[in-house]
Amino acid sequence: MSCSRPATSSPVEDWSTRLRRAAITDVYELRVCVEVGAAELAARRRTPEDIDALHTALAGRRAAVRVGDAEFVAADIALHEAVVAAAHNPVLTGLFTEFLPVLRTRLLDLVALLGLRTADGPDDGDAGHADLVDAVVRGDSAAAGRAARDELDRTLALLDRL
Repeated sequence: MSCSRPATSSPVEDWSTRLRRAAITDVYELRVCVEVGAAELAARRRTPEDIDALHTALAGRRAAVRVGDAEFVAADIALHEAVVAAAHNPVLTGLFTEFLPVLRTRLLDLVALLGLRTADGPDDGDAGHADLVDAVVRGDSAAAGRAARDELDRTLALLDRL
């Protein structure tokens, strides 16, 4: 009796490679799965330092509206990183950190694909991000989860129209 596993015809694709190949819709579906729970945990676990970081990140996102796409995407990601950090779950933080390079690339693609922003236009996502920060700060986990889901679902709906 042999304990060896049968040979496969192709190597198993590692997580990083799979993420790089992911379609933008796949990335957003994963974000819903990860970030809604992170927002709920953040609302329950946030510290005064997390609250400061969230307010700083929201202000940074607002300031980045008038700059280039790369800077805006970096500021948007920083806000979402602050929410994940406030969840105080090292496994969740590690997963999100692993996911960041692909998220950055896909967000840049998304901004270009959907024409979501212009240097002189409004930030359509500001209200949703403000709601998310407010809910986490207030400690309302249900509202934080809804705010995260609503913002991500809004983008998924735009993608569905393509």
